[in-house]
Amino acid sequence: MPTTQKSIGNLTLYIRKDKEDAASFFAKDISRKLKEFRDVERRDVLFLSSGGSALGVLDRIDESVIGPYLTIGIFDERYDPSNKTSNYAQLRKTAFYQRAVQRGCRLIDTSTQRGQTQEELADFYENELRSWRARHPRGAIMATMGTAIDGHTAGIMPFPEDPSRFHELFERERWIVSYDATGKNPYPKRVTTTYTFLRYVDLVGIFLVGAEKGPMFKKLLEGDDCTLVPGRIMKTLPRGAVYTDAALAVSAGLMSKGISPP
Repeated sequence: MPTTQKSIGNLTLYIRKDKEDAASFFAKDISRKLKEFRDVERRDVLFLSSGGSALGVLDRIDESVIGPYLTIGIFDERYDPSNKTSNYAQLRKTAFYQRAVQRGCRLIDTSTQRGQTQEELADFYENELRSWRARHPRGAIMATMGTAIDGHTAGIMPFPEDPSRFHELFERERWIVSYDATGKNPYPKRVTTTYTFLRYVDLVGIFLVGAEKGPMFKKLLEGDDCTLVPGRIMKTLPRGAVYTDAALAVSAGLMSKGISPP
């Protein structure tokens, strides 16, 4: 179906009919952009996905664009020695992951290894990302992500009570940090990419659907303080798109109720 198109900073905002339509459109657009990186720009790609809703859409990506030019990993991780709740464990359950293995993609395994501390996992992932960049100076970094009802994106939680702590964690030199988000999230032991790394991402795809996220999205659009709504970083990113549905658009005041995308 046709799409209502707006923009958020440099990012295109696509409003689709419903969640299903948004998911299909998201996957088709991501597939098209991966194909362009591979066939037109001839670049290797580091492809990272957040957990949650963004992870759930990966199975829709066109199998033909999955191949050895891709290195695949998780955008934000949960430290978990049992590996029952880690985002990489969830990635491994997807058909997308199985296709990546079958088609020769390189994989960055961020599941918690035996005896590994949270800080050691963060250091491992930091080294993996920087090593990829060093090996592929022309390579493209692509990330798919979401934003939760509380405004957090990746593993970057709001810190309205301590802006200096937020800055120390997410806006310094590191690409990956480990920290304790107790009181902010049911999964407090986080190992996540930072704003510093996000600004190196060549292309971002943000999947954001559901009327329940409308109030958060309205708040996101109306201000700039990222310590309150970390998802506001999307307004400063250089290139990409936000994929959403009419229910969220109505709830956020971007569309009138009863008016469907054309």
